[in-house]
Amino acid sequence: MPIVREHVVWSDHFLDYDFGPHHPFTERSRGLAARLLEATLEDAPAGSVGWARSVRVAPRPTLESFHQPDYLEFVENASGLAKQVLLDSGDTPSFPGCYEAAARIVQGAVDALDFTVENGVPAFHPGGGLHHAHPDRASGFCIFNDVAIAVAHAVRNGHRVAYIDVDAHHGDGVMYGFYDSGQVLDIDFHQDGRTLFPGTGFPHEVGRGDGAGLKANVPLPPYAGDEAMLPIFRRIVPALVRHFRPDVIVLQHGVDGHYGDEIAHLQYSPAAYAEVDRAVLALSREITHGRLLVTGGGGYRAESVSRVLARTGIILAGLPEPANEAPLPEAWRKEFTATFRRDAPTVWSEPAILEPSPWTEAAEKNLVGQLETNLGERLPAP
Repeated sequence: MPIVREHVVWSDHFLDYDFGPHHPFTERSRGLAARLLEATLEDAPAGSVGWARSVRVAPRPTLESFHQPDYLEFVENASGLAKQVLLDSGDTPSFPGCYEAAARIVQGAVDALDFTVENGVPAFHPGGGLHHAHPDRASGFCIFNDVAIAVAHAVRNGHRVAYIDVDAHHGDGVMYGFYDSGQVLDIDFHQDGRTLFPGTGFPHEVGRGDGAGLKANVPLPPYAGDEAMLPIFRRIVPALVRHFRPDVIVLQHGVDGHYGDEIAHLQYSPAAYAEVDRAVLALSREITHGRLLVTGGGGYRAESVSRVLARTGIILAGLPEPANEAPLPEAWRKEFTATFRRDAPTVWSEPAILEPSPWTEAAEKNLVGQLETNLGERLPAP
């Protein structure tokens, strides 16, 4: 029997998480990532990648492991209305069926977490990563916080979790949800909160109580790219994860840090995301016996989201990565064009025209120095 090297959770019902045609967040980009991954794996060894295509709606007790009952009742009531109701201060509206749609994405994260814990095989949930929702409210296009609920599920089962977040927006729902927890290491790379929603995630925020010293925030200035993120990632992520010794790693893989994103202003390349994927996969094999959950996250340019997340799935399966100039499947390109009503990309990655980066060696020294001071830990030299 073939050995499964990756478990992918994708249900077309995730597309029901739909704020409407003019809202910046859409699961259609994640759906096209799943389609591209599937098309690329056609020549992979039979059975090497398993797919969970049917995901139920998470039951109320699962949602209550992170969210407050009165908030869940509020969302459920709004879900039954034909008219939109704001679920937060302004950018996360309700829609008919929003409760069930959001709860299904939560169950996808929990199912993926259970699979990787039980089997030691990377689990990939490209439709998840809704990291802004708080226990008592929606936030930042996130109705329920699937990654926080998956982390809570792991902790409740006695596991220590290393949560790594590379979304351009600070993963505030997860960090503050476990700010006091000594069972959760949280490392978050994001655009400086002084320049981008949600306005949080600074180096002095390192946890409280049992969680003190276990929350690391890495804010980067607008137009910083690979030259800023990767050197700090190499210095702090392996060191902190090895010191913490988690039982499972969760990677929130937002793609809104990619150059050209329509909301954020970082300039990561596909190569940077691929390096992060390989590094985290290697850490999971070294420390957690292969227990790794990778979710999607932010990303507001479908061309970037679909291709980067598909490449992530290829890396998690241990298969050769496509060359940047390799052509994309024609059938997939037709689906992209039909979905977004614009020309599809033709290759896996095009050369980028980047804005000048403000990042300097002095900026790296200053940020790492702040992290060392606040965490009370010396980090490896460059």
